[in-house]
Order: sequence, then structure tokens, then C-alpha cells
Amino acid sequence: MRYLILLFSVFLFSCEDVVTLDSPKSDHYLVVESTLTNLPGPQKIKLTQSQDYFDNSSVPAIRNAEVIVRDDAANEFRFVESAETPGIYIWTPSAANPLFGQVGRTYQLSVKSGNDTYVASAKMNPVPPIDSIAYKTATANPRQSGDGKPEKGFEARWFGNDLKGEGSCYRLKFYKNGVLFNSPSNLVIFYDSALQKVANTDGLMFNLPIRGAINPELYEANDKVKVELYSITLDQFSFYSQARLELNNAGLFSRPAANIPTNIKNTNSSSTLQGAGWFGVSAVSSLEVTIDPAKAKKDLP
Repeated sequence: MRYLILLFSVFLFSCEDVVTLDSPKSDHYLVVESTLTNLPGPQKIKLTQSQDYFDNSSVPAIRNAEVIVRDDAANEFRFVESAETPGIYIWTPSAANPLFGQVGRTYQLSVKSGNDTYVASAKMNPVPPIDSIAYKTATANPRQSGDGKPEKGFEARWFGNDLKGEGSCYRLKFYKNGVLFNSPSNLVIFYDSALQKVANTDGLMFNLPIRGAINPELYEANDKVKVELYSITLDQFSFYSQARLELNNAGLFSRPAANIPTNIKNTNSSSTLQGAGWFGVSAVSSLEVTIDPAKAKKDLP
């Protein structure tokens, strides 16, 4: 028995050894981060360079690129690099062209950087309205508590219906007092009215896990709760699904890291560089309410 305990102890201590693995160097690909919308105001595209796996330095910006987006109605939108933030390219509305996006149109991105030209395309799908946001008094559950979060307050739900026609995909964003909940666990995407592709979910009210996903912590009196619903394509849904798997890929039973799909293509067939990231366009519906304890519901569906 003593022998078994000693052997087990040696095994536990041996697990604490730190092993540093060499990873192969890779070409530094151009990475696109962009979801352009039909919301009023400027639109932004972020261009950076990929890094080696264990490189923890600041991500290098892609500078002096030519960035143009064209739609299938022959409209052209030129994005100019920000003077304050290298690698951020901005289209600014004008009196002649006050709004970027239009539902139903397809948009093509062109990025010229050095000797390479990268392209991507995406369609702006429709998005349903957010009907309402309601809330009830609640006590924080273990997931909602800690780190200075309120232990008592209000839990919110948003309500809306999936558009009819199977295969509608969405992303949900939610804010507390203007601050986006932006951790990997707050990446909420769904297919029709359910979190995943399942039968008989087309055209229904979004299900409870989706309606209640806006509560990573409780809200308090006078807090502002804002919900935004983004239409995304099926390909972008798959991109986010894989990205979420990789962001949460940790722990003893983690999988080997895998490349995330991309719609960024290099048109230069002789180049060793590839594109990474995603170019998307989204229609957006949004709603914001202020928590008023007098309007709290006794219960929420």
C-alpha cells in the first residue's frame, strides 16, 4: 500500500514539469477582421499579420494597403487607413453616400498589400426585429457571481422570432451600460431559432438559451441593457463555430490546435502567403432598455 501511495505521489509531482516545445516558423499571412453593417456611421476593416504560435508580442499592423469594397450594384467604398491607428481602414459616410449596407446585396473586398491582392465576398442577409427586452429580480448563480459582480439584481431576456426560411444564421451581441460583453464565452451564434442546426426550428421564437444568453452577470437598477442581433451567412456561422472551439480549447483533454477556415483568398498564384480571418457583412437590429425595478416581471418565459 505504501508503495502504491509513493508511486502515485511521484506521478503527481512529475506532472508539474514544464515542457517548452519548438514550433515551426510560418509565413506571416494577412489577417482580415471585419463585419461591415447597415448601421449608420463609419465602417472599419482591421488588417494585421499572423504570428508564430508562441509569439506573444503585439500583433503587427498591415500598413499602406489599398482597401476597396464593391457591391453588386456597382457601388464602390474606399477604406482609408487611420492616421491614429495603423492597420485600421475606415470608410466614412458622406452626403452623397450616407449608408454602407443594403440587405440582399453582395459585397466584394479587395486588399492590395505589396505584390499580393486578397479578395473575399459576402452577402448581407435580412435580420428580424428585436421585439422586446424584459427582466425579473434574481440572485446570481455561480456562473454570474464573483469578481465584483452583483449578487442580487435583475436577469433579462430578449424576445424575437426567427425569419421564415430554413438556414437563417445570427450572431448576438449584448452590452451593459455601453460596454460589450466580449469574452470567448460571450460569442453567441445560432441557426434559425436554436443554438445549433436541428429539425423543426424554422420561423419560431428564439429558444430560452438564446433569450437568456445576455446575462453573464446580473443587472442593477438604472443599468442600460442593449441587445444587437446580426445576420450572418452559413459560412460565417461555421467560421465562428470553429473559432469558438479553438478559443475554448484548453485543459488536460484539449485537442491539437487546428486552422480556422477563412474566406480571404490571395489572387497571386505564385505567392507563398495566404489570407486568414473573415470578411462579413451583416444587417443589424437592436434594442436598449434601462432597468426600472418597478417594471420588473414576476417571472419570464
